[in-house]
Amino acid sequence: MLSQISPEELRALCLDFPVAACLVDRNRRFLAANREYARLIGFSGARLVGRRALDVCGPEIDARMQRDFEVFDAGGQVPNHELDFAGKVHLVAARAIRPATGDHVVALCVALTDITEQKRLECRLAAANAQLSDANRRLSEAARTDALTGLWNRHALEELLPQEIGRSRRAGVPLSVLMVDVDRFKEYNDRYGHLAGDEALRAVAHAMRGALRHPGDLAARYGGEEFVIVLPGTDSDGAIVVATNVRAAIRTAAIPHAGSAVGIVTASIGVASVANIPRTAEVALIRTRLIDGADQALYAVKATTRDGIWLHPTGIGDGPG
Repeated sequence: MLSQISPEELRALCLDFPVAACLVDRNRRFLAANREYARLIGFSGARLVGRRALDVCGPEIDARMQRDFEVFDAGGQVPNHELDFAGKVHLVAARAIRPATGDHVVALCVALTDITEQKRLECRLAAANAQLSDANRRLSEAARTDALTGLWNRHALEELLPQEIGRSRRAGVPLSVLMVDVDRFKEYNDRYGHLAGDEALRAVAHAMRGALRHPGDLAARYGGEEFVIVLPGTDSDGAIVVATNVRAAIRTAAIPHAGSAVGIVTASIGVASVANIPRTAEVALIRTRLIDGADQALYAVKATTRDGIWLHPTGIGDGPG
């Protein structure tokens, strides 16, 4: 029991306690310090007594002790906090010392626990978690990215398009979809080979990406030589402008194609647009109508001249909000 420990043994126990601890008076002068604290400061315990914290520990720690006294005087508690000191990180706990009678604070007991190794491990763990998160993000992006063109793949499109439909429905803004098809691409592959065909698709994807102007616009490879472009907040007139820019950008790429009437790779584009999605409309239904509408408009181009743009004639999903 504690009562069986002599005062000398208790004092020796406090002096040898493995946590650095000290007592300071209201003038922030040291009243006592154990061996661990003295070792940390670089003084013997006897030499510390009577010295000012300002002189031994510096103005930052002296000011902190002054604030701690003020908090205790006001009836508050000082939360434990971390402190960089003497090249290490410590967890600091400060407690008020009051006499047996009376509530006034006469001294401050401060204990410092070395948590340097713990902080190093935390930093390593945080770095490892950051690397893992980055790897997971890159894996997720890779799973949603078309390996050939670098655009979103069809899987990503099936995730992103419903999200954009939902946003457009909530915000009451238009939404448009372009279906882009490279003209006579089978003939291109037959004439130049599949490796050249892959290069042509990369060039087409690059041209399309460069023709998009709004950060929210997204382009995806739908399959083979077909691409889909989603234009949030864009009405049919704006979609025609974008389609015109995309068609021109593909032509400007000037990819040679002897099987084309104009000697270069061209594209046909079908456009479907919705000006107002009813609040009660199902997202899946609007998605189907947009994709089918753009596909029908594309078919109309392919069935006539190719290398052109066609707008689906009906107001897909239009109706009262």
